[in-house]
Amino acid sequence: MAWTWTIQPPTLTEEAKHHRHTTINLYALTAHASSLTPLLFALVIKLVLVTLTQKTYVPIPTSPSAKAQRLTRARRVRDALVRLRWWLDDDVGFGRRDEWLAGIVWLSWLLFLSIHGTGTDFLHFTKRLGAVAVSQLPAQYALSLKALNPYALAFTSSHERLNRFHGVLGRVIAVLLALHVACYNYFFVVVGIWPSRLLDRVVVYGLVAVVAVLALYLTTLTSVRRASYRLFFITHVIVALLVPPLIFFHAPSTRIYLIESLLAILADLSVRKLRSITSPSTLNLVPDAALVAIEAHVPPRFLRSVSASPGSHVYLSIPPGSSRDSSVSRAFDFLHNPFSVAFVDDRRGSITLVARLRQGPMTRTLARLASSAGKVPLTIDGPYGSVARRLVGWSPSRIVVIAGGVGATFCLPLYRFLREQLPTTTRVRLVWSVRTLADAAWASDAGLLPPDDEHDDEHDHDHDGFQLYVSGRPLAPALQDTADTDPAVELRPLRKALPPRHHRGRPHLDEVVDSVFRQGVEDSVAVLVCGPVEMAAHVRGCVRPWAMRGRDVWWHSESFGS
Repeated sequence: MAWTWTIQPPTLTEEAKHHRHTTINLYALTAHASSLTPLLFALVIKLVLVTLTQKTYVPIPTSPSAKAQRLTRARRVRDALVRLRWWLDDDVGFGRRDEWLAGIVWLSWLLFLSIHGTGTDFLHFTKRLGAVAVSQLPAQYALSLKALNPYALAFTSSHERLNRFHGVLGRVIAVLLALHVACYNYFFVVVGIWPSRLLDRVVVYGLVAVVAVLALYLTTLTSVRRASYRLFFITHVIVALLVPPLIFFHAPSTRIYLIESLLAILADLSVRKLRSITSPSTLNLVPDAALVAIEAHVPPRFLRSVSASPGSHVYLSIPPGSSRDSSVSRAFDFLHNPFSVAFVDDRRGSITLVARLRQGPMTRTLARLASSAGKVPLTIDGPYGSVARRLVGWSPSRIVVIAGGVGATFCLPLYRFLREQLPTTTRVRLVWSVRTLADAAWASDAGLLPPDDEHDDEHDHDHDGFQLYVSGRPLAPALQDTADTDPAVELRPLRKALPPRHHRGRPHLDEVVDSVFRQGVEDSVAVLVCGPVEMAAHVRGCVRPWAMRGRDVWWHSESFGS
């Protein structure tokens, strides 16, 4: 490779052009194949883990000195891997450390494939940049899939956990395409055909595709996404469907990658369409809380699927004919909002979702529909993202589940499932923090709150069981008046004086976490949190010192439903 390129009008022979075309295709294919290596890597890791776990049982010694002697080389390696995993997962600003490292490594690899062997041919380098970028689109689309995500299957992970690497790869592709456009424009200027060359149809296709990708990248910025998730989502869908046809006519040699991408997304959409159900639903506003409870009656097969996946979530959309907000009616064709399944009622054949009312079109319309009588048809796709079965398979010694506000829609069913499935020797603690008791009314009505007399030993209260913390007023005055005058409002347990396991104020999460880890230096601990971003970050900060000491920790932060 030369560090200076020759920039001149194309004067290559047909044989030289064919050789360049073949070389570009070869390097693009190499880049495409390398995007599949994580799948192979995941399979190898699984085989290694299976081999390591097939060992004879060794009883845990009781004396502290004997326990200390068990810190063998394998244990020290495991501890080092735990510390490395937590170090990689730290937030370093605009993403986590592993995202930055993965992005830098992958961009460097793709740039190497774009430069290697180009010699002094600047146009060869420019063309290869575009081909290598397009070769990553199948992996990019595959990472975005919900029902047929091969990476989720290989890593035994959820779409939500892998979605951040979908964003990383998207930024890498955007950088390569931006370089491709910049180099081509520079070439046009040097050879004296700019800007007339920009009016050629094949160039217009490419420019529109790149502008669309860059516009999509801008909508992924946190500030834009928070200001208008609708803009982010609609732009995502339109660009995902628009870019492949544009590049199809812009660069015919890359069509195989575009066909792969479109087939992947169309197959996923088809499966999700077949799995989705339109359910007659009852919507109720929770008094004195900015919440709406949705009870959807679902078919038995769907009910069984959700029952087998506690802590899972579904995607909710409002179909045509459901009295959608006319001002944003077309937007609902693109909106599929995630909600955790808070409660499964086998007797009534229904599931319950709880949504916090915000300024977006979805929850605003749900609130309006809740004010009207009768059932409303809603489309439900799922379930997705349950960690319950994998957590039970890991079989930790201690578990602490921390919920903030409506994050209990994920935590409460998960807590009940863990108490039922794990041995009685496993300590499971649930801490739920709400602003007012009205925020917990939906759980009380559904019978989800664990009984107050679940354990009689007061000594265990700090390490086991359920605690509800109320940071604001114990009961809003309006709710108190309604409960006193309307016998249909079933909030009796919440209007009583706070029982021992219900506390005023905010929970001291550092003490909650420390109390779990102090009980047994070799005990494995699982920490799960679902709530505001600040709460999840604080809990992670409390767990991190223990993980960096090499403690065996299962960490899960649920981002949906918070």
